[in-house]
Amino acid sequence: MTQSKHALAAQFDTGPLSWVLGEIRDALDRSSKALIEAAGRTPEAQPTLLLHAKSHLHQAHGALQMVDVSGVEGLTGAAEQAIDRFKDGSLALSETQAGVVDEAYRALVEYLEELQAGAPQQPVRLFPYYRALQELLGAERVHPGDMLVMDLAPALLPGGETGGTPDYAASRAQFEKALLFFLRSTDPDTQRVQAGAMRDALAPVTRLQADPRNHAFWLALQTVADLAAQGQVASDVYVKQLFGQVNLQLRRMAQGHSSLPEPLLRDALFFVAQALDPTPDACLLVGAWGIAGQVPRDYMERRYGRIDPAALKDAKEALLQT
Repeated sequence: MTQSKHALAAQFDTGPLSWVLGEIRDALDRSSKALIEAAGRTPEAQPTLLLHAKSHLHQAHGALQMVDVSGVEGLTGAAEQAIDRFKDGSLALSETQAGVVDEAYRALVEYLEELQAGAPQQPVRLFPYYRALQELLGAERVHPGDMLVMDLAPALLPGGETGGTPDYAASRAQFEKALLFFLRSTDPDTQRVQAGAMRDALAPVTRLQADPRNHAFWLALQTVADLAAQGQVASDVYVKQLFGQVNLQLRRMAQGHSSLPEPLLRDALFFVAQALDPTPDACLLVGAWGIAGQVPRDYMERRYGRIDPAALKDAKEALLQT
């Protein structure tokens, strides 16, 4: 589902969601039951049940398309891929595997219930469940930036200086030296110092990007390093992967390549959106792509599925009777 870049900033209209939430909940529950039942059957008896599981998932997906909920299609898409893989036999179905899909369903329903109660749209909260599905599918790359809702073609930001050509090789040598120290260190102060050195290595590359789109790309990468230098971005595995990809991008540029990969930009903007005290450059980027407030600090925590759904249903029914 595609939205304009400022859509998430607007107040979410809970009315349409309230009309279809029950249908979504019931459809996902039926899909989960069919999947779990299939896991306990012989391979010969599984296809029909898996077909039912996929059909119910499609019903939920259709209802989701009727409401203004963004960023959840990656989760339902991964669940559908898993069911397809179970059905064609390329992925073995067990109770454990079915449980991964069931947890994703439950997380999605609880997330939608939070939206209905007035919570902001932050689909990144579903990342732990999306990651579990992707790991089940054997994905080589899983990044929380995949769940960021943004328009990769925003209104152009200003370009950099004209009349100069970046020395990518020199910047890469400086960046790679700082990156090695950054990766080897476990001391936060040392990591911040090396992140600052990486920021400084990217500064001339960013400054000499006359084309506005190229300038925005490199500004996003430089801003992540700047935020890491200030301690606003944790030095977790995803930040380290990002800096490794930046180093590879500098090498490609030094070799004469000119393409700027969108996944790298998306990953960088994910961390820019996470800043608690955004710098002027971070504010500029967040405003251009409409990603303010999308990334909570605790996005890695498994927020949903902590309460048994059957017990919760019984409690709600008892409360209504009371």
